[in-house]
Amino acid sequence: MSRQETPTPIPQNGAHRRHRAAAFGRSAARERSAARDRDAARRPHGTLPMVPPAHYEPYLDGLFTYCLSVLCEHDAAAGALGDVLALAERQRARLRDSDLRRPWLYALARWCCLRRLAAGIPPAPARAAASLAAQRAAQLAALAWPEAAGTTPEQREALELAVRHQLPPYEVAAVLGLDTDTARGLLARAACEVERTRAALAVVDTGRCGSLARLAGDDRVLLGPALRGELVRHVDACVVCRRTAERAVAAGAWPGAADATDVLALIEAPRAAACAALLHAMETGAGRSRQATPRFDRRGFPLDLKDRAARRAQLRHRAVTTTVVAAVVAAPVLAIWAAYRATPLGGDDAPHGGGRAAAGAPDGAGVPDGAAGGSRSRPSAAGSPSVPVDADVTAVTVTAAGVSAPSAGASLTVTAAPGAGRTLVTLTAGGSGEVRWAASTAAGWLRLSAVRGVLRTGESVTVAVTVVPELAPDGSWSASIAFAPGGGAVVLRGTTRRASPPPVSPSPAPPPPPASATASPTPSAPASESPSPAPTATLTPG
Repeated sequence: MSRQETPTPIPQNGAHRRHRAAAFGRSAARERSAARDRDAARRPHGTLPMVPPAHYEPYLDGLFTYCLSVLCEHDAAAGALGDVLALAERQRARLRDSDLRRPWLYALARWCCLRRLAAGIPPAPARAAASLAAQRAAQLAALAWPEAAGTTPEQREALELAVRHQLPPYEVAAVLGLDTDTARGLLARAACEVERTRAALAVVDTGRCGSLARLAGDDRVLLGPALRGELVRHVDACVVCRRTAERAVAAGAWPGAADATDVLALIEAPRAAACAALLHAMETGAGRSRQATPRFDRRGFPLDLKDRAARRAQLRHRAVTTTVVAAVVAAPVLAIWAAYRATPLGGDDAPHGGGRAAAGAPDGAGVPDGAAGGSRSRPSAAGSPSVPVDADVTAVTVTAAGVSAPSAGASLTVTAAPGAGRTLVTLTAGGSGEVRWAASTAAGWLRLSAVRGVLRTGESVTVAVTVVPELAPDGSWSASIAFAPGGGAVVLRGTTRRASPPPVSPSPAPPPPPASATASPTPSAPASESPSPAPTATLTPG
């Protein structure tokens, strides 16, 4: 009888495990080799994988979106992103605080965009395929932000960094070269304007006010800053529209006290194009040659280029023009955007000249770093001496005691008086109920100590208004400060005088005459300057 044979068990020892591991390793190696072969087949022979360094991956989309919003052209934005990465690779040791790496990269992006704008963006390449053109148009449309049309260029730049790119105020300050308190104030004023515009749009959407509908026109209107201001002022003054706005934005404070908490779109960066631009920038000396490397401050952040005021204004000018392109594709109920490519920063009728943003006409419309009415002149030659500027407020004449505007049982009284180098505006709440007040001005040379607040019945607050002489227009000027509710306005009129620069001697002065000389040159008396007219404040009922 045969004996049943049992299979010999396979010994489960270390040799067997090593055999299985070796087999698995060979399989994984074959898969990796096949993947490398596939990648090599998709790219030119002998090149590296077209992916930027991994430690920049968390920042690529944000940096590309920032460059695209400034340059408004995809290929130029990809090239600027490559410049940023090349600078960061070669200058990484300059950053003192590693926790500030994100704002440092955005500051580098800002510098690279300024440099490209100063040099002039090369002409756009040949017309792309229809599908690619549609995709790029949709991406530009995603950058539109209609509610920000009422902000100044400085406010818009800070607001984009804070809302779209989610930078906290101290990082926004680091990118823009400001202190944190200044950045917070800039963001607060910008949020106020965004909320006011959002409320006005909500009222237009309801269609309950015939006057506002006639003012806004059809739903494809292209609305600039001036028309946006008319909408907001109408909502502030009209009782029906104001109540509609309060109901429409009941979740937030009025007007604009709430922080801007929107989540705006980021555009995905083209990794391959960014890597190609990085390699090209490294080859052309980015971060190594003097022309392609910025100057850095003590923290390691890049300093502005020469003529920083003009180029900063140009950067902010281009940063807002994305809405011009985007509004054609993405049209909300009101396609609001500031057409700064065709109209000046100060409004629809102000002139625009040179490479600088134009400030408003003598009625006070304007922005910092601008030229008032096209008549403003500054020394532009390199090495020209600084010129003293005097635009202090020395006296204020109030021609009206105040204006009272009842709104839902409450009223606001406005008075103005001169102070030491400033104008003091006092706001007093009357009637029944609290008053949520807001102040706004289009004159970039005026600084307000407060722009909004809440007053209970009988309470008062004083707003100090100061003039920045370096930003004030030459000659006579006027500026208006609007107060809501009620539509009251304080109008300041003044004059800015700039001393003539000292003459530059073309040759060394001759040696002094000998002691025996009987005649000596008599120095001419300096020309006396007549005192500038004192600015006056006129309170105009709304």
